[in-house]
Amino acid sequence: MEIVKERARTAPTLENLLLAREVEEFLYREADTIDTRHFEEWLDFFTDDIRYWVPIRRNLPFNQRFEDATDEHQAAWIDDNRMTLVARVYQVLTKIHWAEEPLSRVSHLVSNVFVDRVEQTERGEEIVVRSKLLVHRSRMEEAGEMLVGKREDRIRRTDEGLKICWRKILIDQATLSTKNLSFFL
Repeated sequence: MEIVKERARTAPTLENLLLAREVEEFLYREADTIDTRHFEEWLDFFTDDIRYWVPIRRNLPFNQRFEDATDEHQAAWIDDNRMTLVARVYQVLTKIHWAEEPLSRVSHLVSNVFVDRVEQTERGEEIVVRSKLLVHRSRMEEAGEMLVGKREDRIRRTDEGLKICWRKILIDQATLSTKNLSFFL
């Protein structure tokens, strides 16, 4: 009997289900936009104050298992703001980006999406979302490379709709098997 009451208390509301579906659709569209090489449109998914951060994973003993990624004051694979994201996109669009000419074929599979919490900030409502990410990249005649990771996004509700204001991607590998990270995660 007690278990039923606990389930009832944690049962999703219609409002929560609609929010989760809205967020999933947003993240799936973002992935499709980058996969279809609409790079300038992809930038529209981010706020002006975006932080796009990919810390480096470390191999640590069990008692340090929650500290296995570099922090925000240490080196990272990627640590972009709006200006550097725009620069990376326009570098690819110049068609002289040696690592992306010809362009990589990339597919992003986003799964296990769930809304962790909703917070009210001075900039408005922010939805904290966790998800899993599988990125497959193929270039030239190569079979391809895969990266698997976890994402945490802060998605802000704006006048233009949902926008990502903070993204952290934890790649599961401590040593990357990819030749470079010139493609967008």
